[in-house]
Amino acid sequence: MTRSMNRVARLQRMEEMLLSARYLPGEMANRLGVHRTQVHNDLNELQDNGIPIQQEEKDEGGRYYIDKMNYLSNVRLNQAESLVLYLAIRRLIRRTTHVPPAMVSAIEKLILTLRHPLADQLAASIRVAQADRPVDPERAKVWETLARAWIEQITVRIEYQKFDSEQVSVYEIQPYLFEPAILSEGVYVIGHSLTHKARRTFKVERVTRATLTTLSFTRPDDLDIDTLLRHAWGIWYGVEPTEVRLRFYGSAAGRVKETLWHPLQEIEELADGSIEWRVRVAGTIELVPWIRGWGPDCEVLAPPELRERIADEMRRAAQLYEQKGE
Repeated sequence: MTRSMNRVARLQRMEEMLLSARYLPGEMANRLGVHRTQVHNDLNELQDNGIPIQQEEKDEGGRYYIDKMNYLSNVRLNQAESLVLYLAIRRLIRRTTHVPPAMVSAIEKLILTLRHPLADQLAASIRVAQADRPVDPERAKVWETLARAWIEQITVRIEYQKFDSEQVSVYEIQPYLFEPAILSEGVYVIGHSLTHKARRTFKVERVTRATLTTLSFTRPDDLDIDTLLRHAWGIWYGVEPTEVRLRFYGSAAGRVKETLWHPLQEIEELADGSIEWRVRVAGTIELVPWIRGWGPDCEVLAPPELRERIADEMRRAAQLYEQKGE
């Protein structure tokens, strides 16, 4: 039993080493405290178990490493971790308009790591989603092509249907990052557009067709999604942040306080039970539907142009209801 456990622990340690750096057999033997023959045996066993171990050319040093592009780790979760993953997948299922085959197969694999009854509940949820939202073969192909372009760093040509236009535009883009919408549905791809000669953001659900080109690219090393979207309310970034100040009344104040709507938000409790909610965001357009949803329980204090826009919308809404009542 001890010998078996030592072998398992050694294989796991070797896998961790090859994920973090490149090693010669002798270096691994010294680190693991075994003979070089054992190292070669272990390398073969890892490869037999599906670990994508590669070796450099001899003139490059001949070191061994794991190809991270093709590496899938084995995950074991405890009960609390299973619940966290279950909630994340449930959110994905409920907020996704289209259910591509890749999403289904990924969830089915993740279900194997979950503990009963979470696994059974997720399996049922994905079956319902498939029934309610049948697979569109063309849209599934778009997802697969964009994923390959992103992972293999290949420029992709997309046909894109803008929200406010019936015309389909063609762009060549280099996918850097994918980001889900937070308070709405959809997924966005952020990357360099050769067409615009600048970084752009595209909603994946509006891509009607995607085709790989023969042009490769290198993803910027310093591109960090959290830094890029630090002041974004949704997916907008790259403009000077604007301070937004809102006042919430009644039960809305309590509901706003219990939720982190933005990492940079600040909340001040006022004497009358209302709260003032503040945040600096890159543009206010994406905030409008959220503010509108609170109705008269939310008052825009700043900026002035946002206050006027919401006030104008509420006046027009009131007129609409008055006319309907006549």
